[in-house]
Amino acid sequence: MSDSTKLIIRRVLVRGVILMVLYILQFAVFSRLRIFGIAPLILPMAVIGVGLFEGPTWGGAFGLAAGVLSDSAFFGTTVLFTLLFVTLGMGVGLLSNYLLSRGFPSFLLCSIAALFAIAFFQMFALLVYFQESPLALLRVAILQTTYSLFFVIPLYYLTRLIGRRAIR
Repeated sequence: MSDSTKLIIRRVLVRGVILMVLYILQFAVFSRLRIFGIAPLILPMAVIGVGLFEGPTWGGAFGLAAGVLSDSAFFGTTVLFTLLFVTLGMGVGLLSNYLLSRGFPSFLLCSIAALFAIAFFQMFALLVYFQESPLALLRVAILQTTYSLFFVIPLYYLTRLIGRRAIR
């Protein structure tokens, strides 16, 4: 087996372990630590970080794995998170190659935009089909995004660390 194949296998295994730890944290730990009935989303920020620091290929692949796990855990979603996370990972990866700097401000702004986009897609059916109050849904979206942003600094350093090791 060549050294490049070993390196790719090692990168996949490290990202797989990190993904499983974040998945367990999000769906087993943080789902029980609700504030005002709202749980944080940490997997989208990890997808943003992998896309930002490692490019569109790794961001899309990590987004695909994270999306499949999220769709299996959330009730009522079939492919919503899979499509969103792949798009986020590849999109931020492409933007980081051509437009964005690979620093904390870019990570923070992309995370905020991604969390609001996910909140919009989550509440779209409630808004259109079930005629829920837009102000109540906006309140939930703001609270979910704010609660999720408490984890932006640890996820930034985690994804930056694994991204820098991949570059070496």
